[in-house]
Amino acid sequence: MLERVEFGGSTLAWDYQIKSVDHFKGYYHWHQCGEFLYVHQGEGIVVVNNHTYPIRQGMLFFFQPYQLHHVYAEVHPNTPYERNIFYVEPIVMDRYLQAFPHRRSFFSRLWNGRNQQQVFDLSSHMDQLDWMYESYNQSRSRVGGEWEESVLFLLQLLSVLDQQKEGADEALSQLTDSRHLRHSEKMMRWIEEHFEYEMRLDQMAADVHLSKSYASRIFHQETGSSITDYVTARRLKQAYLLLETTTHSVEEIGRRAGFPNGSYFIQLFRKSAGTTPLQYRQQFERSSKH
Repeated sequence: MLERVEFGGSTLAWDYQIKSVDHFKGYYHWHQCGEFLYVHQGEGIVVVNNHTYPIRQGMLFFFQPYQLHHVYAEVHPNTPYERNIFYVEPIVMDRYLQAFPHRRSFFSRLWNGRNQQQVFDLSSHMDQLDWMYESYNQSRSRVGGEWEESVLFLLQLLSVLDQQKEGADEALSQLTDSRHLRHSEKMMRWIEEHFEYEMRLDQMAADVHLSKSYASRIFHQETGSSITDYVTARRLKQAYLLLETTTHSVEEIGRRAGFPNGSYFIQLFRKSAGTTPLQYRQQFERSSKH
């Protein structure tokens, strides 16, 4: 669930015009860096920060470092999912933005702020954005000019996003204005408050005033995922955080993350990270010293 992005000395990692026409399956995950996702065409759902948003042409999503998110695209040959993605190391890019205090401040709030707008409807700016993305894709390969082109592209994108702040609250309320979306968001908020304890679907359903069967069905319909998968992802994210920031034992971390069975926690963590919790902590400690 932790997808580590390798930059290889570059200022940005870049995926341009990715197109899926079948077999696209999203899953809950996060990155050590920031991610800009710009949708050129497609249909589906994005889950981030305990909210659900529609995938549609012209939408741009920013996922903060280590922020749990899920992209579920309904892909068919007649309705492909086409997007541009670039990943950025915020601390590195922050140094390049020192000469641009307003844009630097906006970028800092974007990647490091709480309750910060992270979803933008840029459908009215698609011509401008398509030109920006295409120009950057062509110019970034110039010898010796990649970091300049990357900073210029980021500045252009931040300018477009900054202009969208006016009226953003009203626009976002329209994106989430439906009874079904409110149901899933209530469930995610309930899970946020209870994920470290034993998960009881009947109790959650009762607290949000739904039947068990309807709660499971509507959660999957709105997010493209089961409640169990969401709870597991949230618990594992907590385990990663505790391994990196505390000296608690692996058994204690499993318990605090909602996995009272130590062997099951290790098995699940190994499946997610490809290594045991103890090995992950050791690797993290070594990498943080460089």
